[in-house]
Amino acid sequence: METLDLEKLFQKSYYVTLGATSSLLEVIQDPAKREENLKMLGRSFDEVTQDLANKGVSVEAEARSYVDSFIAQQVNGTGENKSSENGLTTVTTTAKTVYDNSTETTIKVETKPADKIKSSMRDEIQELTQQLSSLRAEMEQLRTK
Repeated sequence: METLDLEKLFQKSYYVTLGATSSLLEVIQDPAKREENLKMLGRSFDEVTQDLANKGVSVEAEARSYVDSFIAQQVNGTGENKSSENGLTTVTTTAKTVYDNSTETTIKVETKPADKIKSSMRDEIQELTQQLSSLRAEMEQLRTK
C-alpha cells in the first residue's frame, strides 16, 4: 500500500468517525433523526461510509468556522459575531522587522482598530516581548562564550 493511499484511508476514516459521532448525537437528541439514521443502515457499506464521510466533512467545516469566529471575537474584544458572509473573519496586522544583533528588541503589533485590544492583553504582550528579548540576549551571550 502506498503512502498516498494510506493517507487517504486515514483521512476518510477520520471523516467517517466525525460523521458517525454526529449521527449518534442526532439519534440521541432527536427521535425523527433516529428513524432516518436507522433506515440508512439498510444500505450498502460503501454508501453508508460515503454519507458519513460527507457528513464528517461538513461537521469539521462547521466546527472550524465556529472556532475561527470565537478566536476572532477574542482578538477583536467583542461579544458580537462580525464575520463576513462566507463565515471567515479577517484580522489585519502589521509587523516590524526585528534584528537579532541588538540587545533591546522591539516588536510592534498593530491591529485595526487598536483600542479594541484589552489593556491586560497589551500588558501581557509587552511582558512576554521583554522576556523574549532577555532570552535572546542570554542566548547571544552563551553563543559568544
